[in-house]
Amino acid sequence: MSKRVVIGFSLAALVLMGAESVFAQSSKAAWRFKELIDLASAAANPANPGSTTPNDTGWVTILTTQIKTPNAKELAIGVSLQCGLVTDTTVRSKGGELDSAAAQSRIKVQVKITQPDGSEVLAQPSNGRDLEEVLLDADTGVTYCDRFQKLAARFSGLNCTAGDDGAVTCADPEELQLILKTMTVHHFNFLHANAIPGVQKVEVQARAQSAVALDGTKLGAAGTAAFAGAGALSVETIRLIKDVNGTVDLENLR
Repeated sequence: MSKRVVIGFSLAALVLMGAESVFAQSSKAAWRFKELIDLASAAANPANPGSTTPNDTGWVTILTTQIKTPNAKELAIGVSLQCGLVTDTTVRSKGGELDSAAAQSRIKVQVKITQPDGSEVLAQPSNGRDLEEVLLDADTGVTYCDRFQKLAARFSGLNCTAGDDGAVTCADPEELQLILKTMTVHHFNFLHANAIPGVQKVEVQARAQSAVALDGTKLGAAGTAAFAGAGALSVETIRLIKDVNGTVDLENLR
């Protein structure tokens, strides 16, 4: 009987040890998705013609997950997002005068990580290239989609009559409108190197920005919108080559 009691206690101890090891294991991967993301920014015909009218949602958390990391590990983060853009520009001109209308919309993404000690960092890269000589200024975050549209025209006009002196006068402006609507899916990979051991909170943040501007005769109109559809977030623990943080050229390690 004593042997059976000893064996029983031994098995119980093994079961408890096994349970502890299960709960102590670090997560290998985490995944999160949403079929519809509420993120939209729109800008219409500016109230003050000739001025740029921007609209900005600011950074909005759209996807969140958690993952537990052990020592000496990195996080490989993949973010996929449906991206929708609408740009609408109309120009009206008469008498050979130039009229122009411009519209721009974009969506940027960044990944914020709240570490086990409560500190917050951004996964890399946290910045990228932006379009130049457009309505929206360069800003932080990785651009997932961006469109700048400008329409300009110089028309004679409609309902034209000739005066006694031979001069032609056109009473009504001619009009030209261009509308573009697109929906695409984009993916980008981010990295968080040398993660602090413990539970990491991973948040995908997106920012929709839009702006319009009128110039010339300022008889035209412009409108634009940026919005997101569905998104997916994947996080995996990996181990990089020693002393490599994702930016080191491998040639320097030889």
